[in-house]
Amino acid sequence: MTAFKLSHDWTAAGHDKPEIFHTMANLALHIGDVNLMQNEDIWAKTIRDSVLVSAYPLAMWLASSWWRLNYEPLPAHNVTPSIDWRMAHEMGAANHGFVWPKTLFASDCEVMQIWATPSNATPQQSVRYLNGLNTSASIKLTDFQRSLEYFITSVLNRLDAVSCRNTDLWNLWQLIQEERAEPQSLNYRRLEAELGFDPDECPDALMSKAQALEQRMGAATLTELAPIYGRAGGESPLNAIEDIIESPGLTGIPSVPSLQRAQSTRGEPWQRAIAVARELRNSLSKRDGVINNQQLYDLLGLSASAVEDWKPAARNSAAIAIPKNNKQFKFVPRKTHPLAKRFELARLLGDYILTGSADGKWLTSTDLSTSRQKYQRAFAAEFLCPVEALQDFLQHDYSESAIEDATEHFQVSQTTVNSLLRNNGLIFSPFVSDYVEAKLPYQLGA
Repeated sequence: MTAFKLSHDWTAAGHDKPEIFHTMANLALHIGDVNLMQNEDIWAKTIRDSVLVSAYPLAMWLASSWWRLNYEPLPAHNVTPSIDWRMAHEMGAANHGFVWPKTLFASDCEVMQIWATPSNATPQQSVRYLNGLNTSASIKLTDFQRSLEYFITSVLNRLDAVSCRNTDLWNLWQLIQEERAEPQSLNYRRLEAELGFDPDECPDALMSKAQALEQRMGAATLTELAPIYGRAGGESPLNAIEDIIESPGLTGIPSVPSLQRAQSTRGEPWQRAIAVARELRNSLSKRDGVINNQQLYDLLGLSASAVEDWKPAARNSAAIAIPKNNKQFKFVPRKTHPLAKRFELARLLGDYILTGSADGKWLTSTDLSTSRQKYQRAFAAEFLCPVEALQDFLQHDYSESAIEDATEHFQVSQTTVNSLLRNNGLIFSPFVSDYVEAKLPYQLGA
């Protein structure tokens, strides 16, 4: 896992208000071995490893964005982030007249994903940041939070040392610390952020509806759905979730062999998913063979005719499976194309294994890039189209026609085959991966 470090060397410069003046520092931000604050001082025509800025605006932005920064995921790939979302996730929002690196933060619930691009030289700015990240960096979420705590506390200690007390930052950080220490407050702020709101901005009626849904489906499932159907859900937030719950579905009783690796494998979501998919294939004596539809349906306890006749009642942004009595589930898929439906059911199978849903947990599949959704995609790809079997089938022929033959053989989409080949380094596609959100999701600063 990549290291994250904000380092500072206090100095004196300028004549701003006390909290700004007393926290002027030469600041550097290291993501692994890349210093995102190495810069060209355009006016002095020199290269510097740190930038002279005040640490206070950055600490204030980190504190005011704390909940959304740590709990609100990146929107789905087909959704353009709102200005409000970007203000809570892009470092440039720290502002206060200083130039900050083009850096984006988005949690996937397990790690903080970080993207960065070099800045462009403009006559209006004295600083041009030289470094970006070729692919996204992943910082364990607890390590990221610990680094931010250290930085914010250092700024507050600096202000205390110069008798600059009772600042907005001090009051805000005290409140955050109190809320983090109290489970009910922590859960409230987390849910607020997942819905897309800053603290105390979520309407009471919407929060009450969200809390009722959380009681019904569990916090882990609502975490996957709230970012899609909360503030981003338009005029009737969360109503679509209730519509999906009440819509017709497919009834099945999943029957999955006991898997040792389901809860024991460590590593990235995709690593855990691939290990489980391979173990499941082995338990079915299908190490390399094609998993046909009937075998997939049997694992979920679904009728082949019911699945093949299935049409969703509306266009949804999520599929769910609702636990019923006697270990039954009501599956509500959202895909209609046979290959897409097959892949989605494989994802729900992966989710069933991941969440231990034999105990009655809800399942959900979305277009978000949370760790849970990354796991599902990697599981479904490896379960339906094992990369070793794919290599044997292609025999080093990665032409378009060969890939088309592979899609037909394994009954998966061309996107799935191309993703497997990219993720395993068998074909080249710069900065693109499905195991991590490697590609910059949108143009920073645009």
